[in-house]
Amino acid sequence: MNSKAFAIFVGAIMILSGFAGFMLIWSDQGEIPVVAADSYSLENFKATGNLVDWDFEGLQNVLEMAPENTVMAYWVNLSAPANLTAAARAALPQSMGFSYGSQMYETRIERLAAIYFNGSWTEMHWIKPYHVGYSSLVIPYENYMMIPTGNDYVTVLGKPVLFGMQEPVERVVDVLTGGLSSGHFTLVDEERADLQLAALGKGGKDMPLSGAYDQFYLEISAINGSEERYILDAQLKQPQSGAISKLKDIASANNLSYSGDSAGAGVSGALGRESLQGTLMALMGP
Repeated sequence: MNSKAFAIFVGAIMILSGFAGFMLIWSDQGEIPVVAADSYSLENFKATGNLVDWDFEGLQNVLEMAPENTVMAYWVNLSAPANLTAAARAALPQSMGFSYGSQMYETRIERLAAIYFNGSWTEMHWIKPYHVGYSSLVIPYENYMMIPTGNDYVTVLGKPVLFGMQEPVERVVDVLTGGLSSGHFTLVDEERADLQLAALGKGGKDMPLSGAYDQFYLEISAINGSEERYILDAQLKQPQSGAISKLKDIASANNLSYSGDSAGAGVSGALGRESLQGTLMALMGP
């Protein structure tokens, strides 16, 4: 995401904050919101229209909502140890949720995902629902209410919340209403990890390791919730020589195990907190 988009977003956040504040003040004047017994109930948004209601336990759930031409996606547990979330913030593509998460909602983002397709992106934010409400300042699409947050950005409430530019968000809604999702990411593990990322080589040189493979999959988890030790597993399908060489260098530099042939290659092993960010940045680099 380029710096111009981030500059636009700063203004969008200001508009969103003002809009949300107005609506909450207006609601307080009329009634006291009743909170559902389940603190994560969609009812707590007090919003009309369809709300996103999808499992969000890992990358596999994200890809079920991603359009079929998605070339990269990631999912991060923001409740993981701080060393891991800091490394993700430094190494992964720039994210509004990472950069401005504390300003976007009245409850914190607990899990964050982003998908990349058609040269654009959409983010997904798992938050505890709270009374937002909205007036006529919404854009209906398939009965999902897109709340404008500036000239280019919209928010669709639910579990998870969708955030991004209007057209890409509409493509995600198309999937939610029966459109084709991405089925090209066959390496993605259904087991949970604190960080998961998958990419397709057809995405080009902007992909991790310059896209020199058919598929790339990475997962990292804290070992028993530790701040000090992490387990990493990165796999390539049909890697090219450049990606193989890079993986071998990363394995050698970080005492990781390397295995591979022309059909696939991978590195795995334990990392200390001092090498976590550097290893992740190396895997995400060219």
